[in-house]
Amino acid sequence: MKKTNPVIDAHHHWIPEEHYRHPEPHLRPGDQVVRESDGFHVVRGNMKLFSASALVTQIDEHVKAMDQAGIDQSVLHIGVWLDWMDIKASRFINDAMAEITARHPKRIIPLAHVPPLDSEARDELRRAVLQLGFKGVGINAHVEGILLDDQRFDPFYKTVADLEVPIVVHPAAEISLPRPNGLEQYDLSRNFGRAFDTSINIAHLMLSGTLDRFPHLRFVFSHLGGAFFALKNRLKSSPAARGRSLERYLERIFVDTAPPFWGPEEIRFAVQMMGEEQVVLGSDFPRFPLLEKTVGTVKNAKISAGAKKMILGRTASRLFR
Repeated sequence: MKKTNPVIDAHHHWIPEEHYRHPEPHLRPGDQVVRESDGFHVVRGNMKLFSASALVTQIDEHVKAMDQAGIDQSVLHIGVWLDWMDIKASRFINDAMAEITARHPKRIIPLAHVPPLDSEARDELRRAVLQLGFKGVGINAHVEGILLDDQRFDPFYKTVADLEVPIVVHPAAEISLPRPNGLEQYDLSRNFGRAFDTSINIAHLMLSGTLDRFPHLRFVFSHLGGAFFALKNRLKSSPAARGRSLERYLERIFVDTAPPFWGPEEIRFAVQMMGEEQVVLGSDFPRFPLLEKTVGTVKNAKISAGAKKMILGRTASRLFR
């Protein structure tokens, strides 16, 4: 019998074992692989751009961890690794994800991965959704500095809208701000910079007219949408907000609760600011292998029982149907 209210992790990472074992062919000039006993980093200068542990490929171990945490399904996104993927690599990833989904059809919600500005991306997206049965598409917060409201994304958005699937947005490896930006040291580019990038992209989508041109697009942003939930009311003072229904746009912007260092009070505040139907569960597993805490934080938040049900799976069930 199908579970009435499955618990769904909407921010869960995986990459193919082939890419984990041999990342070097995909890197750009100046990128280096630094290997450790249980994984590797991609670095450029003094900045870590991407990190992966051996667990990221081991989908059977993911399912065991999900069982222990009471998570029924996970939405798989390759995360920052998408920054290095061309259309050929994306096809390989989509085929590999289809294979692991076939092994665990009731546990994995697969996302198509394509370079959204590539002319062949739309055909590959249609193949992944219509032939492979994928339930959404994963992208990163910008493509080489091009933000998500740029009209060069419009052909991609048209295809997504026609397919009626959500777009899951993960931060990109580097932020879109030019250097020096004060974030080069102390790992701030990842810890703070990616939150800025995410927040800026949400604001751009809401103020640019993109959501008017594509009224059926839905976006799920990682990491509680960066800091957007705390700053969203500041948009009302922008001249670009005049004549726009920001609250109506918010109905198509969703954020996830990853990673697990958010506390119950931050989850409560995000629900208050975004709406209880706009927040979904996210773990950032296996980058942060604390699946039980991910679920427990939501359960311990001072929000209504209905809101908890929405976060833990009901909203995601509607998005990834």
